[in-house]
Amino acid sequence: MKNRTGLMVAVSIILIIVSSQLNAAESRMLGALQQLLLGLGLVGCLLAMWKWMKGSRTRK
Repeated sequence: MKNRTGLMVAVSIILIIVSSQLNAAESRMLGALQQLLLGLGLVGCLLAMWKWMKGSRTRK
């Protein structure tokens, strides 16, 4: 899979959007799930950015 960075960004964006749509005011478990999804989305974005920067450095 050559374009894993694009896939990681897309999945991360979807996780962030899903986590922002949850109404966590009623349930502690739903709030924990929202925080987990948001964290996974942010980590995915950071990993994709790191791979992109690492890949652009080796091509020069």
